Amino acid sequence: MHFDLVDLNLFRHIAEAGSITHGAERAHLALAAASTRVRNMEQALGAPLLIRARHGVTPTQAGPSFGRMSIR
Repeated sequence: MHFDLVDLNLFRHIAEAGSITHGAERAHLALAAASTRVRNMEQALGAPLLIRARHGVTPTQAGPSFGRMSIR
């Protein structure tokens, strides 16, 4: 599985902001594009990266590990 800098940067922004919406804004992406990228990352890993709640998101146990992955 390979992720690009946009994916990793987006995930970092989402985790810091605690929100997909605010993370997308910080990464200069449309919300729909950000949501699709997160969903694709989760499918590629076979595990959820974020716990989605009504008032934001928090990384799952897999989330911090994903943030430390290297880019190839």
